[in-house]
Amino acid sequence: MANVANKGTFATYSGANLNEIFYEPVFRSDDIMRNYRVLPNVKHKMNVFTSAALTKIVQKYTGCSATSGSTQFDIDEKTITAGRMRVALEQCTDEFFGTYIEEMYRSGVDVMNLEGTQLADAIVNRAVKGIAQDVVRLAWGGDDSTANYQGVTGWMKLMGDNATVEAAKSTVTVVNPAAPTAAEAISLIRKAYDAAPAALQQVPAADKKIFVTPKTYNAYMQNLEGTSADLAITNQQDGLLVVKFRGVELVPMYEWDTILADLNPTIMKSGTHEGTEGLCYCAVENLIIGSDVTDPEGSFKVFYDDLEEKMFFRGYFKLGVQFLYPSLVQWGMLK
Repeated sequence: MANVANKGTFATYSGANLNEIFYEPVFRSDDIMRNYRVLPNVKHKMNVFTSAALTKIVQKYTGCSATSGSTQFDIDEKTITAGRMRVALEQCTDEFFGTYIEEMYRSGVDVMNLEGTQLADAIVNRAVKGIAQDVVRLAWGGDDSTANYQGVTGWMKLMGDNATVEAAKSTVTVVNPAAPTAAEAISLIRKAYDAAPAALQQVPAADKKIFVTPKTYNAYMQNLEGTSADLAITNQQDGLLVVKFRGVELVPMYEWDTILADLNPTIMKSGTHEGTEGLCYCAVENLIIGSDVTDPEGSFKVFYDDLEEKMFFRGYFKLGVQFLYPSLVQWGMLK
């Protein structure tokens, strides 16, 4: 297996070196504990039962009768299948021999052991953030067949295969779907919001999210800049900007750009058009993540092997997703 950290461009100037490694920011869209329902202790499969609403059972009294009403409701079963996920990385010290990084290595018989060095810290930092980003990417885009999307069947495929969700999808025709304007972005959000099923409309705004592609999110922001509605729709929460539409938080999904560049999920298609800009308006409790751990990005261990003379990074966890009700989700896309 190849080294996880490779020697990139190194300057030939032999002056002073700053004893610090700067990390490229890794953006992930959201916190899985805040935006989804997480079910821990799913070893492989878990059956989830859903019950439909029971309505129109109150009738006019017409006299004593032994007969009962004929109204019924269904109890359905859905399965969360948690795929077996693995992170396997390794690093040998010789990759950075002859560079200033070698000066940070240990001495003597421990020279090959990277534990406790800045290089090891950099590998752990990159790996932890990479796992966090990949979990969201797989949860939405996994198709259990395409390379880098195996092991999980994600929400995009699950909902795209659901006839009810697919048929209800809202579309807005624009000149350039890949570059939405402010007016087009708010038109898409408004249309999807208004077309949502009654059950979703009745869910409190705080218990719903509008997951949206980054370009559409940025275009929507243009509607808020310099207007009197700006402060009413945006605010600070834990130091982060929170943007809302009619009280529902918008979550920019950076991983969707990667998914839509790699795959062509049915839920983002309209006829022959393969969309790159869209949204998913959904109740938080409708999106389930099943795992055998509560924190996938923290489920790893780092160790050094004297025989191999390498440092290893190993992570193992189960991951699966499911959605409960078609009546609690509404998709929209530009075409």
